[in-house]
Amino acid sequence: MGIRPTACVPLVSPNPGDQAWVISPERLPEEPLVYSLGLSENLSFDLGMIQQYGATVHGFDPTKESQRFVAKSHLPTDFHYYPLAVAGHDGQLDLYERMGKGGRKKGACFLKASCKKISSLIQELEHSRLDILKIDVEGSEYPILEDVCLKGIPVSQIAVEFHHRFDEIGISATIRSHKTLLQHGYQLAYISDWAEEFLYIKREEN
Repeated sequence: MGIRPTACVPLVSPNPGDQAWVISPERLPEEPLVYSLGLSENLSFDLGMIQQYGATVHGFDPTKESQRFVAKSHLPTDFHYYPLAVAGHDGQLDLYERMGKGGRKKGACFLKASCKKISSLIQELEHSRLDILKIDVEGSEYPILEDVCLKGIPVSQIAVEFHHRFDEIGISATIRSHKTLLQHGYQLAYISDWAEEFLYIKREEN
C-alpha cells in the first residue's frame, strides 16, 4: 500500500493474543473514555482498558450473538452496552453474512439494525471528547472515519480494523481513509503484520 507508520510513540496491547488491539498509553488521561464499535463475543480489549487504565467503555454491537454474550457476562459498571450499530448515517443499516475464503464475498442480509453516527452519539451521550475510538465493524469503518474527520470530533486515538479484503471494498478505500486522517491531523503509529489493524494518533497542538 505504500503506507508506513510515522509517529514514534510507546505501544502496548490491553488484550495481548490472537485478537490484540494496540494503543499508546502515554496519551491516556487518568480515566480514559473509550467507544468500542463491534464487540462480537470478545470483550477482552474493553475489559483490559477498564482493568489496566481505569477507562469507561461504551460498547456498541447490534448482533444477537453480542447481545446474548453481554447478557450472560458479569461485567463491571464502567462498561456500558448498546445494541446499536454505528455507521455513517442515522437510521437503519443492513448487516450481511460473509462467504468464501476469508469471508471476502458479501452474502445475504441477516439483520436490519438501528444505527447512529459517532457525531450523533457523542452529542446524545454528552461527551466532549473521546480518548480511544476502537472500530471493528466489517466495512462500516470508512463512513465512520469520514464523519469523525468532517465533523471535527475530538478523538485522541483511533484503533481501526480496515476491511479492504472484502471484494466490494478493496484497498483504494483504505488508502482514501488513510489520506483523510492524515489531512485532519492524525499520524499513523502502528500497522499489524497482516496490514489490517491500524492505530492513528492525533497530533498534539503546540
